Amino acid sequence: MSWVCLMFHDVLPATEASGGGAERFAVPVTAFERWLDTIKDAEFAGCSVATAVATPDRRRVAISFDDGTRSQFDHAVPALRARGMTATFYVTTDWIGRPGYMTWDELRQLTAWGMSVQSHTRSHRFLSELSDDALRDELAGSKAVLDAELAQDTAELSFPGGNAPRRRWRVRLWEAGYRRVAGSRWGRNPDDAPPSRWIRRCTARGSASPAEMRRVLAGDPWLTLTRYPREAALNGVRAALGASRYERWRRRVLDAFRPGSGPTGPRAGRTRGA
Repeated sequence: MSWVCLMFHDVLPATEASGGGAERFAVPVTAFERWLDTIKDAEFAGCSVATAVATPDRRRVAISFDDGTRSQFDHAVPALRARGMTATFYVTTDWIGRPGYMTWDELRQLTAWGMSVQSHTRSHRFLSELSDDALRDELAGSKAVLDAELAQDTAELSFPGGNAPRRRWRVRLWEAGYRRVAGSRWGRNPDDAPPSRWIRRCTARGSASPAEMRRVLAGDPWLTLTRYPREAALNGVRAALGASRYERWRRRVLDAFRPGSGPTGPRAGRTRGA
C-alpha cells in the first residue's frame, strides 16, 4: 500500500488572487473544510505523518502544515478536531511567538490535542545555500529547542521552500537526529520504504474541485506523471540561479500574471519583498 501527504500553509477566512508571495499557498477555510470532508467521504483517516508511517494497515491521508502561522491554530485546528483528525505542524522555531505565528503555549496545546509539532528549521533559510556549520545550526538548533519546550524527541523536518541541503551534506539531516524529512515533490509514499525516509507531499490548492481532491487523495499516478516535467524544469532553473535568486525570479513572474498587476492596475509600481 501507499499513502498521500497533503501540504498546507495559511488557512484564512478569505484569500486574495494568487501572486508570488505567501498568499499563493493560502487556502480559504471553506476549501480546507472541503478537503477534510472529501478525506472523510472517501473513507480515509486524516492523520499526522507519524501516524501514517506507523499504520500501514489503514487507508489514510497525512495532513501537514508549514511555518506555524497563527491562522493554522485559529482556523485549521478547529476544523480538524471537529472531524476527529490530526495533522503535523512543521514550525520555524525563531518565528514562534512573533506576530502572526503560534506561541509555545499554543504549540503545547496542539500536542495535548494529539497533533504533531515538528521542525521547519530555525530561521527558514534555504538549506542549499548554507555552509556546513550553518546547516548544522539550523538543523540541530531547531530540534533542540522543540525537544526542550515540548518534552519530545523531534523526529521530522520539512525543508523551507522545498529546498534540500547540498547533496554532500545531506547526511547532516540524520546526524542531527531527524528520521523523516519532508519536501515538496509530488507523489505517493510507499509503506515498504525504510523508517528513515523522504516524505513526498502534494500541495493542496484551494481551487481544487471535489473530483480533483479525490484524485489527489487516491494518489492518481497520472497526476504524478504530469507534474514531473514541470518539477524537473523548475528544479533546473533553481539549480542554475540558486535558491534565493530563483525565489525572487519566481515571485516576479507570478506577480506579473496576478489579476490587477498590469501597468494600470492597483499593484503597478509596487515591489514585493523576497
